[in-house]
Amino acid sequence: MCNINLLFTFLIIIALDYTVRVQGFRRYYDKKGRETVLALEGESFNMECKADVGLSYCGFRNPKGQRFSVASSGLKGGFCSLTVTTAKTDNGLWICHMGTHVTGLEKIKLIEVRVVDPVAAVWKNISLLHHSLGLVSCAAIQGMTPLTYCRFEPPNGPPFSINADITKDNPIQGKYFFPRNKSLDRGDCAVNILFTSEEDMGLWTCGASLEDGKEYTDTVYVYVHGFYKITTASVAPYLLGLLGFLLVVVVIGMVVWRRQLCVKIRPNEEGDVHEMQALPGPSRDLSLPRLVVESPTEPSSSLSHSQCSN
Repeated sequence: MCNINLLFTFLIIIALDYTVRVQGFRRYYDKKGRETVLALEGESFNMECKADVGLSYCGFRNPKGQRFSVASSGLKGGFCSLTVTTAKTDNGLWICHMGTHVTGLEKIKLIEVRVVDPVAAVWKNISLLHHSLGLVSCAAIQGMTPLTYCRFEPPNGPPFSINADITKDNPIQGKYFFPRNKSLDRGDCAVNILFTSEEDMGLWTCGASLEDGKEYTDTVYVYVHGFYKITTASVAPYLLGLLGFLLVVVVIGMVVWRRQLCVKIRPNEEGDVHEMQALPGPSRDLSLPRLVVESPTEPSSSLSHSQCSN
């Protein structure tokens, strides 16, 4: 009986040690399958790479450029693992190099490591489609640690607190509600955004408190795409094209108008002939006054009389 109790106690210790070790970090995968590990400073976790075939070699390179080779029996099964005790300098992109053959191209896996506080943003940068359903999420890093409250500070609006009581049927400000698959009891601090818009774009701050009563915060940058913002640079090509089209229409219209005008005012040759012909009807002789100039041969009597009197 004593041996059974000792065995049971030993198993509990192992389980507790394993639980603490696992609860010190969280793994997340984005839509492209890229892995992100959130870990507390000083925590140890296994950085893992897998391949469908056996590996001839495997190694890791940290953000500072340091390389770590892995030599274990697990390489034959396509498994490569490195135990890392996190420090602030481990923040960044880790690269796993896997040689699936002695020669040839390597298989590479990218792992983003973030050394964070007990509550941290799941994704630091989020891209959301305009007028779609968005998600901003933070979480407690130490496993299923309950949160006493969850709050957000949007970039263009008043701060608000949220929990599972805020559903899609009664959203805050008509657009913010708590996701159905999240829970404060599991350490989730998240918000769904109905019909994301331009005002949701910017730096968000999430804040949550653990049982220690201290609030932990982190930031998330939200980028909203899919809407068209009119600017001078974007409108200029269309305006130039429209002006060019209108100019062509005006030039063609002027050419057509001038041709029609020339046809209307062109002289009619047959009409000119009729104008030069004599008008029908009886002819009329035009009588012009005659001017007759006679030179006198003798001086007049009045002139002679005046000469004599002189």
